[in-house]
Amino acid sequence: MVYNISMKIEHLLENEQAAAVFDRFLPGMRKMAESNPQARQLSVEQLVRYTRLPQGEALLPGLDEALQALNTPENAISPREARQIERFLALDAQDRAKTSAPETHHQDAIYPGQPWLDTKGERIQAHGGAVFYEDGVYYWYGENKEHTDGKSGVWTWGIKVYSSTDLYNWTDRGSLIPPVLDDPNSPLFPTKRVDRPHILKCKKTGKYVCWIKLSGPEAAFTIWQADRLLGPYELAESLYNPGGHKAGDFDLVADSETGKGYLYFDADHSAMLCMELTDDYLHAEKEIARSYPDLHPPFTREAPALFEADGKKYMLTSGMTGYVPNQSDSAWADGWDGVFTSLGDPHVDDPSCASFNSQISKVFRIEGANRWIAMADRWVPEYHVDARIADLFTRVVASTYDPERYRATEAERKEMYAANVLENARTEIAGYVWLPVEFDGDKPRLRWREEWRN
Repeated sequence: MVYNISMKIEHLLENEQAAAVFDRFLPGMRKMAESNPQARQLSVEQLVRYTRLPQGEALLPGLDEALQALNTPENAISPREARQIERFLALDAQDRAKTSAPETHHQDAIYPGQPWLDTKGERIQAHGGAVFYEDGVYYWYGENKEHTDGKSGVWTWGIKVYSSTDLYNWTDRGSLIPPVLDDPNSPLFPTKRVDRPHILKCKKTGKYVCWIKLSGPEAAFTIWQADRLLGPYELAESLYNPGGHKAGDFDLVADSETGKGYLYFDADHSAMLCMELTDDYLHAEKEIARSYPDLHPPFTREAPALFEADGKKYMLTSGMTGYVPNQSDSAWADGWDGVFTSLGDPHVDDPSCASFNSQISKVFRIEGANRWIAMADRWVPEYHVDARIADLFTRVVASTYDPERYRATEAERKEMYAANVLENARTEIAGYVWLPVEFDGDKPRLRWREEWRN
């Protein structure tokens, strides 16, 4: 357990010393937090700011210092975390005892929205993922959600990788970066909100560099590197905030001619920020451009997916509504260092108004062809979004930030909150929506297909 103002209220209240510090700086707030389940999920910092407590901002530095003083060896692992470690080690032992299934599954097409099985007939677990091509083989890597059942407390069981030569049939290659099961402070502990890994090969160092986002209270990146694509990976940065910004969804790109790398990320939920990477790709050293500035949720852009086609640079993004999907936007720029201009929703004839009930994580080019694939997740396949629900989510979220323009009833708020509890989402059954990227002039377009082939 790490004590600071970024920790959740519910975790702080587990420790009597931390609760006493909380009471000393914020008298009366504990009673309110204990009676409100949603407030207990906020960080200390978020609670102070959302409640607009008089002088609350001025109290935060002192509160943070007092909480950090509790980071002693005695408080390193809480009783709750000790129970989690025991449970996760037992789960790992069960996994290792399983007999490997034979490779019997084969398919000859891509079926968007249908359960996608690997060559052993098991669900592919590479969510929020991306594809890396090397030596005639495609490698699909992403978040392993096989134990994320909404009850276990597991958010991600490390980063998993699969390989394929035809983009239809994928072989399980195991953990690309395995979970860390015995250290609750590790960014790879299963309860940490590890999201959306992206890998670049650095031309200067020859290293494979993997950035991973930690959402939730940390709102930072963890950065790893390896000599081989399949690892082993070594930790380079545990909790990294480029330019001091809170980190949201992101993508990495490298200029094909110069090798210069760029980080695009949702910075502080205020803009899609582009920063130039250092020569070794391990840090972001300076701000280059801001796109989509001055927006508020659900219109703030996240989940950026960047690609190049015919010399133009493109970016696809989603809005911000958690695991429930929303309408995407496409944008273009002349260069990676430019400001992107919106081209509108790329999804054509989409009755869901929610990106065919999915969220794009990456766009990649089919090797040797002038064709691209948009890969997306259907995070909550049991919850189907239609135009009514899409409108409801937009109004409920937006009304928090702009109540004069957006209105929502109490019944609508309850409906949205009941459908969008991240901690209880069964992403172990999340699916995928892969679609070919077409172009209408210079505008990227995605059209629904029940099945398709390269």
